[in-house]
Amino acid sequence: MTGDREQWLIVEAKRDDGTPTMFRIRELEPQKQLTKIFVVELPYPKTDSLSRLPSVSDYRRLAEFDEQWLRPACTQLGWQFVGSKTEDGSFFLYLYGATDPGQMIEKLSPFDAALGFYDDDDPDWQEYCTLRELLNQAKAIPPLEQPLGATPTVPNHKPKPKTAKRKPVKAAAKAKKRPAVKAKSKAGKSKRR
Repeated sequence: MTGDREQWLIVEAKRDDGTPTMFRIRELEPQKQLTKIFVVELPYPKTDSLSRLPSVSDYRRLAEFDEQWLRPACTQLGWQFVGSKTEDGSFFLYLYGATDPGQMIEKLSPFDAALGFYDDDDPDWQEYCTLRELLNQAKAIPPLEQPLGATPTVPNHKPKPKTAKRKPVKAAAKAKKRPAVKAKSKAGKSKRR
């Protein structure tokens, strides 16, 4: 979902009701000539899990929509893809442009009849500023001392290089000495007549 020269940041948040929400926000300067905001809603099936976030196949579907439908349409119509929000059964994709939103709808709607489209005038990029404010708040949170699951480190301690340990070789069991056994003949003595 990103171009080669674009910088996107991910922000994890929760709604007031505790529902997880994921934002992907592109860092760019507002382009005041793009005066319309356009939001595409791509629904996905809600899961039974508490997170209500998409499955792997839902993310694959979003990537297909982004790469094969949304990006080409943005390029052809001169729109900018600035962010996305994922929550509670839908991906919301935020775009800014200057042309008629009906043209964007024509290009994207064949992907899925369930797509939703919203547009409004936003010459000051207020919606994007709200996304950027969320991003700035996330950047202001100090990082954890150590990432979760990291191995604790001791200051001024150099870890010893790990070498593969070999299992000790067990000595072969020594054969016990036993007295030789004379073989007995089962054939009886022959009688002489």
